[in-house]
Amino acid sequence: MKTKIIIISTATILLLSVGFKLKSNKRTVEENVYRPDVNKKVMVEAESVSLKSFDKPFSYTGTFAAFREVMLIPQVHGEVKTVSFQEGDLVKVGKMLVQIDDDLLQAQYVAADASYQTAKRNLERHESAAGSGGVSKLQLDNYNLNLKSAESQLKQLSKQIELSRMTAPFTGTITLRDVEPGSVVGGSPIARITDLTQLKLEISVPEKEIMLFKEGESAQITTDIYPGQVITGKIEHVADRGDNAHNYTVRVLIKNAGANTLKAGMYGTVIMSKDLSRQSLIIPRSALLGSAKNPQVFVIENEKAILKDIQTGHTKNESIEVLSGLEENDVVVTTGHINLTNGSNVTIANK
Repeated sequence: MKTKIIIISTATILLLSVGFKLKSNKRTVEENVYRPDVNKKVMVEAESVSLKSFDKPFSYTGTFAAFREVMLIPQVHGEVKTVSFQEGDLVKVGKMLVQIDDDLLQAQYVAADASYQTAKRNLERHESAAGSGGVSKLQLDNYNLNLKSAESQLKQLSKQIELSRMTAPFTGTITLRDVEPGSVVGGSPIARITDLTQLKLEISVPEKEIMLFKEGESAQITTDIYPGQVITGKIEHVADRGDNAHNYTVRVLIKNAGANTLKAGMYGTVIMSKDLSRQSLIIPRSALLGSAKNPQVFVIENEKAILKDIQTGHTKNESIEVLSGLEENDVVVTTGHINLTNGSNVTIANK
């Protein structure tokens, strides 16, 4: 029994010792915690919010596409006799590219032409006999029908022979070859021809800025591949209907000639060359706090730093446009934020 009492007493003493130690540690920590003097003035630097001319930049990046591009698909079936191009060749309009075997069609054409000539002579002979009453109108109509049928067959074969010889529909570069002599073709693409003498740059423009673009006006374009070089293009098309995000497609056409040529698929950036300057409230970048979604600044009012939410616009170098939340001549803190809390007393060092 005495042993049990001794054990309980020892445990109690240990608990009391631990509690005393924890309380002592807490007191020590609290004594060492830094507590700013709310009455002490924090030294900061500040600038007044000013109304300045702010050149609002407008730039839109898109991808260059070929001015025109078509897949060459044979419209007749047959064996390829000759292929007169290689991938990468620049071909002129009308150049013969592929010849499909047309020997059978040529033979059919000869037979069809003979039938046509026979039908034509029969009609002419019976038309002469019809004048004397030797041929009925029904017989004459039949001969006339035979001639038209023979003529139709002749035209069909002539067209098929023409389609057996595939030519370039316009001047361009062969960007795909998928055919060899001896292969049987018909209905599937065998080549692609691309016109790169001009390029189209398609960009997506937000609803609030689409009215800046007018068809027929010029636009300045820059590229990563030729830094420092500005290309002048022409606005060819401005969409009349936007997408679900209220963006509109604008297409700019450029000439792709000279030493610094471009390729389809490269990036290009349209820079508006219009004078779009306007008066805006401007603050230095160093005054900005918070995040991009919730920008804030410290505004000095009655020698106190007041934290305010603002709405920002465009950025140019070290200047930031303020759309709302500040007034002209407001004084914003530019350095010394680290020692500030909302309502801190301040003194301006650069005053």
